[in-house]
Amino acid sequence: MDYGLALSGGGARGSAHIGILMALAEENMLPSSIAGTSAGSIIAGLYAANVSIDTMQKIAQILTSHPTTILDPDIIGMLLFFPQFLTCRKQHLTGLLKGHKLNNFLCSYTDGKDISDLTTPLIIPTVDLISGNTIAFTNSEIKYPTENVIWKKSGKLCDIITASCSVPGIFRPVKMSKYYLVDGGVTHNLPVNLLMSTGVDKIIAVDIGVDYKTPHNNSITEILSHSFSIMSYNLKTCLSQGERLLLEPSLDKNAGLLTFNMINDCIKAGYVYGKKMIPKIKDALK
Repeated sequence: MDYGLALSGGGARGSAHIGILMALAEENMLPSSIAGTSAGSIIAGLYAANVSIDTMQKIAQILTSHPTTILDPDIIGMLLFFPQFLTCRKQHLTGLLKGHKLNNFLCSYTDGKDISDLTTPLIIPTVDLISGNTIAFTNSEIKYPTENVIWKKSGKLCDIITASCSVPGIFRPVKMSKYYLVDGGVTHNLPVNLLMSTGVDKIIAVDIGVDYKTPHNNSITEILSHSFSIMSYNLKTCLSQGERLLLEPSLDKNAGLLTFNMINDCIKAGYVYGKKMIPKIKDALK
C-alpha cells in the first residue's frame, strides 16, 4: 500500500514492531516507505533491506536466548574510569557497551549494503554530538527540508542502524566521517516529520515507548534508560506530528531497554494490538 510507517525507539520493547508488521502482512497492508529510530531503526532497516518478517522473528529468538550476541561491555574502560575520574585525568569511557557485536550482527543480516542500494524508501535519524544536528540517512529525495536536520544519502546500513541505536551512556557513539553519532531518539524518537519531509502524506506511526514506569531499581542502566524515556516522551509532545493514525500498543510494564527475555511477549502484544487496529488503519489510509 502507498503509505509510510514510522517506528519509534524503545529498546527491547521495539520487538513489538515485528508484531505490527506481522499483522499488516496478513492483511496485505505492508508500507511502501518506512522510517525508524533506535530499536525502530533495526526493524525499519531490515524491512527496507528485504529481510523477511519470518527472519526478523528468528533474529528476535536469537536475542531472547543469547542476548550476549550483541552485548560487549567495555570492561577495561570501566575499570579505568574511576581511577581516571578520581585523579582528574582524561576519562576514556564513552559507553558501557562497545557496540561492535551489535554492528557485526546487523551487518550479517544486511549483507553490508549501503542505504543507497535499497529500493524501499527508508529514513533513519541519528544525532551528531559535535554539531548538535540531526543526521538523517535516507535513500529518498527531500522535498521539504527540516531545520537542524542534515540529510545524508549514503552510508553502510548496519553502521547507520548501530548509530541510531547508540543510547548515550549505554553504547559508545559511532564515528562516521566527520560525525560522532548517537541515538536518533535524542531529537526524533518518532520520525513522522522526517517522513513528511520526503513527501509522504499518508503516515501510520507506532510509539512503543508511551507506558513510562518507575525504574525497577537504582542501577545505572535503569537510570539512563528511564531518563532517556522521559526526554523522548516530552520531546514528542512538543513536536507537531502529522500522522494519520498513532498506534500505541500496550506492552508489559516490566519490558524495558535491555529486557531481552520479554521480546516474545512484546512481539505477541504488537501483533494482537495490530490485528485489533486494522479497521482503524484502513479508515486512516482512505
